[in-house]
Amino acid sequence: AAEPKPAPAKLFDVTLPFKGKDVPLSKFRGDAHLVVNIKMDDPVAGANFNAMRYAAKEYPGLRVWAVPTEQGYYEPDVSELVRAKAYQQFGFGTYPTAVVFDKIDVVGSTRHPLYSYLATYPDPNGVGRLSLNFEKFLLDKDGRILRRYPRKFTAFDFEADINAATNGEQLPAPSAQFKDAWVKAASDAKKGEYSFRGNYNVWDQSEPSKDWDGL
Repeated sequence: AAEPKPAPAKLFDVTLPFKGKDVPLSKFRGDAHLVVNIKMDDPVAGANFNAMRYAAKEYPGLRVWAVPTEQGYYEPDVSELVRAKAYQQFGFGTYPTAVVFDKIDVVGSTRHPLYSYLATYPDPNGVGRLSLNFEKFLLDKDGRILRRYPRKFTAFDFEADINAATNGEQLPAPSAQFKDAWVKAASDAKKGEYSFRGNYNVWDQSEPSKDWDGL
């Protein structure tokens, strides 16, 4: 298999908003990392969060970065409430192994630098930018992208990959189930309401999205 591309030298100096403060990713660094764009009202939220919680607990070296966004399908809750619901409903949110960050932009010209980097690793359908909620990126300890997974393919489905990544080993070959999941994801991306679609639920923005801060 081809070697993963090197991560940007200062990836872990990049900051993500967490509880209203910009915090460097170095504070959430582990032996491997799983980056997931989340939506609380998506029907697959439960399956994904349960698998993410399991992975974070079962593999202590793994860091799961859950990232909410205003873009795409509507996220009615402010970041703090998203964080609270993730913990109350799914038991997800144990610092620093399983973290829900504040909302950021994940597509378009205003997307966060982390997602600009992740977009350099196209999915098996040849698409770089995010196309669906709950896309998952598995990174090694240095932040190199090892593999990308679609919305309906949970961490239970790629536990063998997580095991390999946290041990610094080469990932097993992609499974037939993985390949089939991406075929189905391509169809969902074109018509599903849980995808990021231009002029449907994503528009050109001149300024980054802002979390609602009350009247």
